[in-house]
Amino acid sequence: MSKEKKKAYIPALKYHWLTRFYDPLMEWGMREKKMKMKLIHQASLQPGERVMDLACGTGTLALLLQQSQPGVQVIGVDADPEILAIAKEKVKERPVDSILFEEGFSDQLSFSSNLFHHVFTSLFIHHLTLEKKKETFEEVRRVLKSGDQFHLLDFEKPQNGWMRAVFLPVQFLDGFETTSPHVKGIIRVLLKETGFSAIEETGQFVTIVGTIRIYKSFKP
Repeated sequence: MSKEKKKAYIPALKYHWLTRFYDPLMEWGMREKKMKMKLIHQASLQPGERVMDLACGTGTLALLLQQSQPGVQVIGVDADPEILAIAKEKVKERPVDSILFEEGFSDQLSFSSNLFHHVFTSLFIHHLTLEKKKETFEEVRRVLKSGDQFHLLDFEKPQNGWMRAVFLPVQFLDGFETTSPHVKGIIRVLLKETGFSAIEETGQFVTIVGTIRIYKSFKP
């Protein structure tokens, strides 16, 4: 990977030395499994479907997807080779054979068009600049089959002033440029602008670091 590409992504907790703390933080501070199971259940996965976990991180969502419907083929994509190594070790520890991991960038997916039945992404979009958010959504739309679904979980517009305040540490860590649009509620706007339809907010969670909202949308 070139030096330019290495600079083109933000690790899960911004700094590589914090990567080891990612799973404990998500498990104990963010109710990770409850949120991600909500995201999965809205998809009604069927055997034989091909699904992507975009920016898969340490592979937690990919494993939950495969466990919830063992008949699906799960492909996890992430730009960070260090965090992908953790994901691959997780899979080795469990009896699964239908999860693949691939290094790649969300705005330049290496897959052919109209390939996936579902694309999932969790707590990733707030890491991207506005331009990269839009390019990522366009790529997701390209690789989805017509009539199939994009499932998204991320920080979004706070319910109240307290939720706005507790989101500030995330902004300091991940950057105000990438996170500020989420305070205003950018996800629904971008989904509409990039051609998704039947956009629906399907859930919200109050966490120790801000408001999480879940969305479902379709490629026409």
